[in-house]
Amino acid sequence: MIKESTTLTVLCLIAAAAASAKQPNSNERIDEIIVTAQKRSESVQDVPLSVSVLGGERISNAAIHSFEDVSQVTPNTDINMTAGYVQVGVRGVNAPINDGMEQSVGFYIDGVYYAKTDFLQDAFLDLDRVEVLKGPQGTLFGKNTIAGAINVTSASPVNTFGASVGYRGGELSTRQLTAMLNLPLLEDRVALRLAGTTLERDGYVYNTLRHEDEKRVDKSGLRTRMLWEVSNQLSATLTYYEGHAADSGQGWEPFILEDDAQAIHGAFDKSLEAEFDYQSHANSDNRNDVATYVTNLDIRWDIADFQLSLLGSHAESRSDLFLDADTASAPIAEWLRQFTYRQNMLEARLDSGPGTLEYLIGFFGFWSDNKQAGDLRMLPEGPLASVLGPLLGVENSFTGSEFAGIDAFLNATTTDALIQQYHLSTITKALFSQVTWHLNERLSLVVGLRASQETKTVYLDQDYESTGILLQSAFGVTEYTLDDRRDESNIAPKIAGKYAVGDDDMVYVTLAQGFKAGGFNPLAREADEASFDQEYAQSYEVGYKLTALQGALTANTAIYRTEYDDMQIQAFIGNGFLVSNAAEATTQGLEFDLLYQPRLGTSLYTNIGVSDARFNRFPDGPCPATSEHETCDLSGEMLPRSSKYSANLGGSIAYPLLNNRIAAFLGVDWSWRSDILFDLDQDPLDSQDQYHLINLHIGVVDPGNAWKFLVHVKNLEDRKVRQFAADMPVFNGSHMGFLHPPRIVSAEFIRTF
Repeated sequence: MIKESTTLTVLCLIAAAAASAKQPNSNERIDEIIVTAQKRSESVQDVPLSVSVLGGERISNAAIHSFEDVSQVTPNTDINMTAGYVQVGVRGVNAPINDGMEQSVGFYIDGVYYAKTDFLQDAFLDLDRVEVLKGPQGTLFGKNTIAGAINVTSASPVNTFGASVGYRGGELSTRQLTAMLNLPLLEDRVALRLAGTTLERDGYVYNTLRHEDEKRVDKSGLRTRMLWEVSNQLSATLTYYEGHAADSGQGWEPFILEDDAQAIHGAFDKSLEAEFDYQSHANSDNRNDVATYVTNLDIRWDIADFQLSLLGSHAESRSDLFLDADTASAPIAEWLRQFTYRQNMLEARLDSGPGTLEYLIGFFGFWSDNKQAGDLRMLPEGPLASVLGPLLGVENSFTGSEFAGIDAFLNATTTDALIQQYHLSTITKALFSQVTWHLNERLSLVVGLRASQETKTVYLDQDYESTGILLQSAFGVTEYTLDDRRDESNIAPKIAGKYAVGDDDMVYVTLAQGFKAGGFNPLAREADEASFDQEYAQSYEVGYKLTALQGALTANTAIYRTEYDDMQIQAFIGNGFLVSNAAEATTQGLEFDLLYQPRLGTSLYTNIGVSDARFNRFPDGPCPATSEHETCDLSGEMLPRSSKYSANLGGSIAYPLLNNRIAAFLGVDWSWRSDILFDLDQDPLDSQDQYHLINLHIGVVDPGNAWKFLVHVKNLEDRKVRQFAADMPVFNGSHMGFLHPPRIVSAEFIRTF
């Protein structure tokens, strides 16, 4: 069995090879990492907030192919991209899984804000970098950044020829083709960059009832970017992206089955078992299909010492999500949801040039239209022949004409569906500004302010297809129509100070506020339970950033505390989902990032996170399903999906061979997380004990970056790690969940021209 010492062994090899090299010089310092965390390009070492950055080279070498991979190498970050259960969390704060609630972590690609998680599938193609901004970012990034923001920057067109092609294959019949072509169309004026990818991979969860894989992946994307440098002062970049992603279910596995669940579901699948073993038992054909379309225009105009930026965007997504709502073998419930989403965004910004007083002022406008059609169906195949027959072991005994009347009666009274139409329109307008005053060569003061106004209108209609008897008893839902509107405004200030202790280190203090918009709950039992209000956050952060050893080492530390008021909570209480501003919470802790490059081609890194995220006040929280109480006091308890401690350790080396004609590449990533509770009700059964994962990367590369061949082993020790766990629908005391992927080996070859 592969032991935990594997990581330390590889890191020792990397360190030993690095130690044999000469001391770093000016040619071997870490390349300056430029970010746009403050809406202008600057070194990450000059930004007065905690930022984790993954560059394009590390993304490629470490086989980071999704945001779930990003969270594994970024402490205090938790991302689950499973269809229907997408959650993005920073510093212990996640948004509940509800289509009517905004995210707690804002998501941006090339400066464009995306309010729909469908677009998170699109980002990992031809990237320059991924920035994870931690803590409220309300001043510059606006609403729904109450826990942080993820800022993705794709590679820009350049006026020189370039191309690359790559192929990745491996276990689970993985097949991925990626290509990029950069063409200078008009010398020093017009350049075109094309990037595309296709990915197919079999699922790693086997459905024993339907005899097919779940968690299959079929994904493709194409991005076209054209740069037109009209003059030395004026440029425009036009971007078009089109993507498609499909999968085959969540891979639910029951791990605790009470007698009633075992008897009913087991009647339909004799291999049903309560164990995490990458086997699913859902009877319905789970699927998710998403198509996205994005067009952006980014104009930059240098006027004297100022720059005027105009960013306009139109985006659309269409998706179908079909779930086996009972998650197991019996045909009890299924849920089809169809989404159509559109958004337009415009941001205008005026930035001053460098000087004693630097400032930016801007306008942000946003419009979105979100339509959802839902069909939650109970006993979709009828109660008699499809349910009672198998339970009694007489599957074909209720098909005769003598049972027609009984069957019709049972169908009329029990087989039912909740038909729902949900239409939400949002209009947001904001003015924002940030001023940096360099009081002297070492001391700077940063002051920012954002004023926002938002209007949401909703039309929500839900009707029973038949009597609604089962739907009312199971979920408490009633028939109603809601036609409503809510208006809200917000002021988000920020003040920060930074002091350059020496030429290569600084300390900073930041106070900031953030907010998350209110909205309407599409799962509300009754019309008067649908609306909920804004959520607010106040953040305090102190940090220290150091560059040392002639630029070969950077070390950044942050200590933070964020207080949340009117926290938006979704809880299953009684017999329905309630969304309300029911809680107050505090998350506090620290982050430490160290990067050391002892020689060219070698890097070592350590990242540590502490996040103590707890409810200050939540007296009417949900209870475990087996509790005799309807509500429980969760004050002082940890927030769901918050891991108190997290750490990452790793490194890579490209060691020259054959007179520097090739280089041997070796890399390792070790990530560790402490215990985590998945569900709001604090049920210890729905948890994951502390765990670690190891990824190994080995191969040969060209020292001139013309080609590389790498073998990636993810989850080297083949550990079973729960990604999510919760109560099983319908059956109290039973539980189900799904796992992180098992060990997967793949190899890729990339040729760059």
